[in-house]
Amino acid sequence: MKKIPFGLALGLTLPFLPLSGAPVSAQTTVNAPNAGVAADVNGDKVLLEDLNRMVATIKASDPAYSVSTPEIAKILAGIKAEVLDQMIVTKLLSQEAKRRKIVADPKQINDAVTAIKTGNGFKTDAEFKAVLAKDGKNPEDLRRAIADELVIRELSRQFAADVTVSGEDIAAFYRANLAQFTVPEGLRARHILLAVNPDAPASAKEVQRKRALDLIKQLNNGADFVALAKVNSDDQSNKNSGGDLGVFSRGQMVPAFEDAAFGAKGKKIIGPVETNFGFHIVRVDERIPSRVIPLSEVQADPSMKPFLLKEKVQKRLDESIAKLKAAAKIKKYV
Repeated sequence: MKKIPFGLALGLTLPFLPLSGAPVSAQTTVNAPNAGVAADVNGDKVLLEDLNRMVATIKASDPAYSVSTPEIAKILAGIKAEVLDQMIVTKLLSQEAKRRKIVADPKQINDAVTAIKTGNGFKTDAEFKAVLAKDGKNPEDLRRAIADELVIRELSRQFAADVTVSGEDIAAFYRANLAQFTVPEGLRARHILLAVNPDAPASAKEVQRKRALDLIKQLNNGADFVALAKVNSDDQSNKNSGGDLGVFSRGQMVPAFEDAAFGAKGKKIIGPVETNFGFHIVRVDERIPSRVIPLSEVQADPSMKPFLLKEKVQKRLDESIAKLKAAAKIKKYV
C-alpha cells in the first residue's frame, strides 16, 4: 500500500533547513502528559499522531530499526526527539509566516498535489483518498501541509534575502581554512601487477616473484615498460594504457605500494613490491611537490560563491530560528 509521509516526503524539502537544529529544550517546559498532543507552540498543538507517523516512516526506511534491542530503542528515542524538535521549528516558522501575511500560491499547491499523485502512481482520486484516509487524513490536510512548506520556503527566502558573498568573504574563508587548499605531494607512476591470490601456496607466490624479477631485469636492460605492462600486467584497469596509474597522493594506495613509490629515487625501477594483490613492478615518472592553491584560483572557482552563500544563508536561518525560539512559549509532552 502506498503511503504519503506528511511533512517528510512531500517533494518540497525546504532549502537549508536541517532535520534538527539547536534543541528547543532551553525554551521548553515539560508538563504532565496531554492526551494526543506532543507539544504546544505558542498555543498551537503538535499532534502526537503526526509525530508518531513521521517516526514510523523513518523507522520503516531502515530494516535495522525493526530489531528490538536497547541500542535501537535508544536510537529511535533520539530520532523521535529530533523529529519533534523539527516539528516545533516548523510550527514556529508557520506562525511567523502567518504574522508576515505570507500566503501560498494555489497553483503551486495544485502542482505539488499533482506531482505527488503522479509520483505515487495513483490511477484514481478514490485510490489517492483511500491512502490518505488510512493515515486519518484527507486531500485538504495534504494541501495544508504543502501550503505550510511553501510559505516556510518563502519565509526562509525573506530571512536571507540580503545575504551576499563578497571577494573578501572568500578571502577570509581561504585564510581560515588554508589546509583545505593545500594539495599534498603526488606521484605520476606506472606499474605491472603479477597477481597472486592471498591464499595461494608459497610455491605459487614464488613463481610470480621470479617472473617479476625477470621482468625487472628486462626493464633494467632497456625493455619498454609500456609494452611489457600491456603484455604481462594483470591489472585490467590500466594494462592497456601501459600500467598508467595517473597522479596519486599518500592515502590512495595500499601502504606497501605507497611506501615503495614515495621512497623511490628518480625514475628507477622499483620492485618486486608485494601486496595483497600480488607483486608490483613500479616506475615513478614524475614527482609533484605539495603546493598551496593561490587565492586568485580560489576566487576564480565558480563553486566558491554558491558554497559560501549556502553557509551564510544557513547561519542566518539558524539565527532567525533561535530568535523565534527565544520568544516562544513551548511545552513538550513527550
